[in-house]
Amino acid sequence: MKKNLRVKKSGILFLLPAALLLITLCITSCSKKSDTTGTSYIQFTNAAEAASPMDFYVGNKKENDASLTYNQSTSYFQVSSVSQSATIKSTASGATLASITINPQNNAYYSVFYIDGSTIAYQDDLTAPQSGKAKVRFINLNEGLAGTTDFTVSGGTKIASALSQFVASDYYQVDSGTTFSANTTGDTTSLISIPTTIQAGHIYTIYLSGINAGTLKATVLLQK
Repeated sequence: MKKNLRVKKSGILFLLPAALLLITLCITSCSKKSDTTGTSYIQFTNAAEAASPMDFYVGNKKENDASLTYNQSTSYFQVSSVSQSATIKSTASGATLASITINPQNNAYYSVFYIDGSTIAYQDDLTAPQSGKAKVRFINLNEGLAGTTDFTVSGGTKIASALSQFVASDYYQVDSGTTFSANTTGDTTSLISIPTTIQAGHIYTIYLSGINAGTLKATVLLQK
């Protein structure tokens, strides 16, 4: 399972692999900035059920073409691989919903989600799936589910086990058209069925959102 970095309202969102996070926090803050600036890639998603439509800015540049409503995402956009400010703003009022600092690795890809006052980031693995397969990972962003969550291939084969809230699974190789369900760990009752149109050669993140179990929603996010 992959860890993440989550910040509330404002703060530093270091977009780094979990294994390097603690080390790099020190290196980034204590060492001189590199003279070499590369390019990184971010996909931003509004996963906040109660939030109004929003926009994502890096510096003063708005990165989305149209305002993002609940469970809408940008395509990947390019950013410089340097420490820089990013803000999430209400489209209607221009009010700042979150203000963060990003410091992405050169040539790395990230998924950034906004969830009702928090911003959370994951590094993406966009290496191609095996021939004839798709790649998929799972994240539980629902704020009201009790315990951990399992994801199961329709028909009963468990694929991702005991995911804590906001923790991403590994990527799994699956067949085209595979569908899934989610259930609370230790309980075989399905919380939600997840139909998909997954196609071979593509990469997906399936995430759960909502403010409680009653508003649970599953979204299939195409990454590549």
